[in-house]
Amino acid sequence: MKTRHLVFGLVVLISTLSACREITVRTIVNTDGSFTRMITISGDSAEAFKKDLPYPLDTHWVMTSKEDTAGKGKFIVTYTKHYKNCEELQAEISLDTSWKKQLVRHIDIRKRFGFFYSYIEYKEVYSAANPFTTLPFKDHLTPEDLRWLIRGRAILSPSDSIKSKAAENKTMAYLLESAAAEAEKILTEGILKLNDPRLDAKRVPEYHDSIRVFLTNSKFSYEGELIDAYRTWTGNRAADRLKELQPLLFREFLEKTRFIDHFFTMEGFQVEAVMPGLITGTNSTALSGNQVSWDLFPMAFLLEDYTMEVGSRVINVWAFILSGLILLGLISLLVVKSIKK
Repeated sequence: MKTRHLVFGLVVLISTLSACREITVRTIVNTDGSFTRMITISGDSAEAFKKDLPYPLDTHWVMTSKEDTAGKGKFIVTYTKHYKNCEELQAEISLDTSWKKQLVRHIDIRKRFGFFYSYIEYKEVYSAANPFTTLPFKDHLTPEDLRWLIRGRAILSPSDSIKSKAAENKTMAYLLESAAAEAEKILTEGILKLNDPRLDAKRVPEYHDSIRVFLTNSKFSYEGELIDAYRTWTGNRAADRLKELQPLLFREFLEKTRFIDHFFTMEGFQVEAVMPGLITGTNSTALSGNQVSWDLFPMAFLLEDYTMEVGSRVINVWAFILSGLILLGLISLLVVKSIKK
């Protein structure tokens, strides 16, 4: 879905949007720290084969496909690739050429030796994606709002649904206010930098509401559009001089609006980790045997880092055998000494 205006003008219901396809990213971790990644997509033929996926794919991924018996015209497409270590995957992610390159993602899989046991740790972090941080979000949202926003609480009733929607609406209102505050700051700093007596930086806050409306309704297609609007609001043609500044005054701001527009069209997906041995700890609420999972969606990591982590313990059989042999040798030595005496 492609939006026609900035996302601030949309009624965003991330938790209730119906997805055209289901995506699962599964990581099967081995005892030596290597792992296999599988990206599975299920949907109709038009959607299942699209390569707009959570992670970039190179030619080394192996693709398989089959018809989904659960629905007519549905397909299941799976991409698989083995990695020796997490650095290989991290390097691959850094080559992403889509808008998702702007998402800061870090994956860490480590093995820690403990003689009788080895400990495997899986950790994946999506850094907070919000580009408009001029205003602190904690001044606008309560801890309760954040729990509803990231689905830290299950929606079990109509009342819960209302609270969840209210948290999303408050978040969108915060984003708009923070973006407007940043736009005001950019205009103010630009005017001060010009040092043109025809422009008064102290007047910029007077147009706060106009800036909010602009961000809600404008397509914002080029860097000078907000400057044009400011000239219209003030009736002061000297505002056009703001376009002379280098680098272009609203270039970075425009890129942020394009990013947030893409961000809210991002599909949610499920992350699964299959660990060797016995799971010793995780922050996932979905645990089944040696597998855990998380639901990853835009609101989950919009304002704060979203961390997925799980640890497991693997028995080092050789260590027990070695210890047994050493113990047996000591006992044998004691017996021999006893007989000699």
